Amino acid sequence: MNFINKKIIGYTVGAFAALYIVYVSAVGLISSPGGDPYIPPVLDENASNKDRAVVMSEALSHSLQTQLDSFFGFLPNDLMLVPTIIDNTTSYQKGVIYATRPGSDMIAKTVARFGKTDTIDSRLADATSRFFTYSENVWGFWFIYDAENKYREGIAKWKDWAASVDSDKKNAGIYNVKSDDVYNILKYCQAMIDYSLGILNNEKMGHFDSDDNIFYVKGVVSVVSDILRGLIAVDSSVIERGGRENVDEAMKRLNYIQDFNPLYVVAGGNEVGDAMLPNHVAAMARHLDVANNRIADMMQSMEK
Repeated sequence: MNFINKKIIGYTVGAFAALYIVYVSAVGLISSPGGDPYIPPVLDENASNKDRAVVMSEALSHSLQTQLDSFFGFLPNDLMLVPTIIDNTTSYQKGVIYATRPGSDMIAKTVARFGKTDTIDSRLADATSRFFTYSENVWGFWFIYDAENKYREGIAKWKDWAASVDSDKKNAGIYNVKSDDVYNILKYCQAMIDYSLGILNNEKMGHFDSDDNIFYVKGVVSVVSDILRGLIAVDSSVIERGGRENVDEAMKRLNYIQDFNPLYVVAGGNEVGDAMLPNHVAAMARHLDVANNRIADMMQSMEK
């Protein structure tokens, strides 16, 4: 009898182990540290404030929404130890939510009110301060809400605000973009790129850290790129005053980073790297540096 029980236990443990291996393998094969960029609609001069609000709302939330809607959803809060095994996608998603938080705060304080002393729309305040601030590794069920549900609520608040702009509803949203607002959003983009460069310029980064850092930076850049595309779509002054060449070059470099998805990341030439190997980290940092300089040029042009 004891022998039979041990055999059953052994088969049960083996079956669970096999299922776990299949699950993790499936996550590794299907999940992807990236996603399609946000392509805003072409808006003409007759576009309404609501049209522009929708673009900025989508630009902010597109990357996060894409990850939440992916086949395996948001991985950093996965209970099956996936975050420690499938680390590239997990790192990417952590970068996405990291950049979404200050992006939400910046856009809520600029395009969604008339002046600095005006009250921030309560929906956007909730999205920024209650929902997006939820830690990315929190898991829950039923009455205990996990990170994924909180982030979805935050996105829903942004969409509700955009849909209400210029309506006759009691809680109609405000959309108002001034030159100072454009400048401050560009400043947010530059700050996120500076932060990313600081991560990549760590000379002591080894091979086993380089892939996590690269995909984390890709996550940050995906949000920055989406917001910058949205800003260009809703306000022509970005190109007129910032310079088309600067805009095109900055976007080209950011697009390179979004498209970058090597099978294996190496950090050759770093202090603990192998100088005989290519240096993916340095290559990405160069593209980021060019984008950073172009955005700085755009901001400088707008100051004149």
